[in-house]
Amino acid sequence: MTGRPAPNPAPRLGLALSGGGDSTALLLALRAAAPDLTLYAYIVDHALRPESAEEARSTAAFAEKLGAQVRVLQWDAPRPGQGRARTARHKLLAQACRRDGVSTLCLAHTLDDRIETLRMRASRAGPQVSLAGPGPLDPSPVWPEGRGLGIARPFLDLTRDTLRGFLQKSGADWIEDPSNADPAYERVRLRQAPISTSAAQSLLERSDAARRARAVEDAAALALIKRGARLTSWGGAILDPNAFAPDGETSETAGAARAFQTLILAVSGRQAAPTPALLRAGLDALRRGQAWTGAGALLTPAGVLGRDPGAAGRADGGATPVLKIEAGEAGVFDGRFEITGPARVEMLDHSRPPGVDLRAVPGPFRATLPHDAASGVVLGHGSHLTGGETRLLCEARIAAGLVALKASAWFDGVFAEARACAALAKPQARSNIRS
Repeated sequence: MTGRPAPNPAPRLGLALSGGGDSTALLLALRAAAPDLTLYAYIVDHALRPESAEEARSTAAFAEKLGAQVRVLQWDAPRPGQGRARTARHKLLAQACRRDGVSTLCLAHTLDDRIETLRMRASRAGPQVSLAGPGPLDPSPVWPEGRGLGIARPFLDLTRDTLRGFLQKSGADWIEDPSNADPAYERVRLRQAPISTSAAQSLLERSDAARRARAVEDAAALALIKRGARLTSWGGAILDPNAFAPDGETSETAGAARAFQTLILAVSGRQAAPTPALLRAGLDALRRGQAWTGAGALLTPAGVLGRDPGAAGRADGGATPVLKIEAGEAGVFDGRFEITGPARVEMLDHSRPPGVDLRAVPGPFRATLPHDAASGVVLGHGSHLTGGETRLLCEARIAAGLVALKASAWFDGVFAEARACAALAKPQARSNIRS
């Protein structure tokens, strides 16, 4: 007996839910727009305030009543500071999304948030590209936890007051975080100093232009990597100096710095991008055929770029990284290799297991290869674990940095309906914009 083909599984969507007004409005709007969608509500308890645990419990109960699958995530080492909290939050959210098979995580950023971010960046007088700002769909900002995860912002064109109107119309309660009124934070001070409509519009137009310029730069960088860099099986890249510095001229060509930056991140596995000064020095060294180190990467005079053995583990406090993986589990070693266990993975350091031929790997980089301490198998140059797998993440890191995410049809449809739902209540004023 032949039955119908099995339907495609419903997409899974994640939502970062703080219990505040914006994320509560997004929860309500998503449930109204797509009540049958599998929605995971992720609540991060930073434990920075005594009442945070109770707020997390009440927010979880509210989300469960609306049919969401709730996950309360704990920050194990809470420390004050919005920057630290933001990074910790993104890592926890990304790890939870991976466990649940979620590839798109929704954040409730509003038009007000976007303008505040642009005001802060504009005040720092950085390069024009710094005004690109958050978009409706961007890759996760953390690595390797956020690999393959898209960050969606359905409410970027709605104001905070519009969402408050929607909440009041819905009869919903929300939590007011006292830090959102603390003038010690720059963003709060900006909220207390309204910006004119014309000035806000000018910032948004500059941001849109910067995002278009970044897209052009990313495309040029990707094309440059394809023609001027050859990725190796051991996690390095062999660069053509002429491609990165045509005719022996300055390396400040379109996309060259962006391409070099992306390659450094790919071979080093690091989270933080190198500074512009480091990039200029590295590109100049490549053009001159000189050695260079920086941002966790090493460049040889022959143009081979790879993990700097002298920097291994520094991001984790100076200890050489060790990754223990149980059977059937997966982990990422040094931000570069995704490995399925069982295995105990360490840097090869200066040992050479008998019978392993490393002649294809330049000498300076052999110490950075991962190996399974139990079996002696050296990973990342064609060897494989018994019962496990190894995946080099260089290409994935390049794609995360340079390839724009595209929304699927269901994504656009659900989010358009959610925006329309939340926009039904439009107040007369806007929270940080004045006419």
